[in-house]
Amino acid sequence: MKKSIYCFLLLIVSLLEGFYSYYYLSGKWELLGIFIAGIGVGMFLMFFKLNVKNEKINLYKRELEKESVSSDESSAKVKVLEAKIEVLEKALENALNK
Repeated sequence: MKKSIYCFLLLIVSLLEGFYSYYYLSGKWELLGIFIAGIGVGMFLMFFKLNVKNEKINLYKRELEKESVSSDESSAKVKVLEAKIEVLEKALENALNK
């Protein structure tokens, strides 16, 4: 949330600076102001794109963690069932031997 606020503030400042440079400055200062505003807008776009990419990566990591936890739970359940089967087999052998 904080990152997006900074991102939009950067965009607004860059646009205001570009507007100011275009209407109130002249000559080389106008070009310099517009150039700096363009850099600000470019930084905004890259920051926004990186935020979207990082959110997708984090969602994918969470999904992988959930899958690994569920597979660990499944393997634990299988081990418990195998142990119960061994106990029942031994109990059956003992009952048949009596």
